Amino acid sequence: MNNAKILVADDIKQNVKLLRVILTAVEYDVIEAYDGNEALEKARTENPDLILLDIMMPKLTGYEVCQRLRADGATKNIPIIMITALHEMDDRIKGIEAGADDFVSKPFNKTELLARVKSLLQMKHEAVKKDETTILDTIIPDLAEGVVITDGQWKIQNINQAARELLNIRETDTKNADLLQYLSPMTLSIPVDKLINTQEKITDFQILHSNTKMTKIFDDAGKLLGVVLIIRKEK
Repeated sequence: MNNAKILVADDIKQNVKLLRVILTAVEYDVIEAYDGNEALEKARTENPDLILLDIMMPKLTGYEVCQRLRADGATKNIPIIMITALHEMDDRIKGIEAGADDFVSKPFNKTELLARVKSLLQMKHEAVKKDETTILDTIIPDLAEGVVITDGQWKIQNINQAARELLNIRETDTKNADLLQYLSPMTLSIPVDKLINTQEKITDFQILHSNTKMTKIFDDAGKLLGVVLIIRKEK
């Protein structure tokens, strides 16, 4: 989850500087805002993965910023950690009512801060992944083209009926099955080992008599995250 983008909103520059040092040390990207209006604007334009939001700021308080973010469809799901004074329970109650996800107290405890940030980012990542899976499960079955989606180890995560028919896959339960086991016995215009090893993002080839486009998804370090096959039967 490193390289997530975090918006730090606090009118005290020393606090922002301290949070920047803590967050960038573990490779988070930091955006700065020094009043409520700027925090609201940057939340909308920068699309941060998480917001660290001070309560007492000029122009708009942290409560007001949080309420407006939650009312906006584009920002309502951004995790928000409110920065509160030590042991101020009233601040936390108002923060919960405004829509805050979590709280950290001043003075900052580095370990606690990073643990809360990491936990919320992980929860957001899992929620987004679940939403994406739901969308795929809804759309893919109705497509005329065959579609196969795998993870970085070529394990099938999603496959529609058209792909089963074009690839002659009879099993109904193929979740986490190895796609390469199905491709290896087939007549391909490009050898399977070349498909595995190519660093090209997009490769066109044929499976039996079907035109196939393979898209590989890599992370910034070049590690394979997943493969998408779009299969169209020749007319």
